[in-house]
Amino acid sequence: MEITHRQFHRVDLLSLSGRLDAASAPQLREAIEHLFHTGHYRIVLDMQHLAHISSAGLRVLTDARKRAREWKITDLEGGDIRLASVPPNIGEVFNLTGMSSLFAIYEDATAAVGSF
Repeated sequence: MEITHRQFHRVDLLSLSGRLDAASAPQLREAIEHLFHTGHYRIVLDMQHLAHISSAGLRVLTDARKRAREWKITDLEGGDIRLASVPPNIGEVFNLTGMSSLFAIYEDATAAVGSF
C-alpha cells in the first residue's frame, strides 16, 4: 500500500492506494500515530485508489477514530477520522460490517477536508 500525505491548515489528508490488509495495516497505523504524536487529530483518508480492505484495515480505522475523537478543543470542535472517495466494493464492506454508521463519508477529498 502507498500512503501520500498532504497537510492543510486544519486537516491532514492521507491518500491510500493499493490494498489495506494485515501486511499493510501497520504502515497506516504508523502514519496515523505519527500525526497524533505531532498534535494532528483531524484526518481525512482518501480511499479513491484503495483496491481492498481487510478486517485488519478496519481495525486500524476504528482504533484511529476512537483515539482522534478523544481530542477536543471545545464541545463543538475536536478530532475525527473522515473518509473520502470510498470505492463501491469498499463501501459494501463498510455497509456489511455496520461501519458506515461510524464514519462520516464524503464524495471527494475536497468535501471531506472542507467539513472540518
